[in-house]
Amino acid sequence: MSQISVADMKPHLSVSPDDIGNDVIIQGYIDAAEAWVVTHLRRDLDTEFASGWPDPILQAVRLMVALWFHNREGVSEGGMTSEVPFGVKDMLAGHRDLGA
Repeated sequence: MSQISVADMKPHLSVSPDDIGNDVIIQGYIDAAEAWVVTHLRRDLDTEFASGWPDPILQAVRLMVALWFHNREGVSEGGMTSEVPFGVKDMLAGHRDLGA
């Protein structure tokens, strides 16, 4: 289950609450961002944080969704593509399981 709802994401995207035309797209980006974060952190966040993911992780998801929503084609910075916005990996670093 998503940690962030489409309704909660809309203000972050500057999308009107009553504009439902992009709801499926937004939900897809939320799902993809949450899956990316879980894979990147190498943790079962839903089990570890049953009452809700920590705020830095949620903010990282919001930033990823906003980047993907507003730049639906590949993002290029100085000739290099970026899969995640600047600072996302830093926000997540303290929560990443680096294993033994």
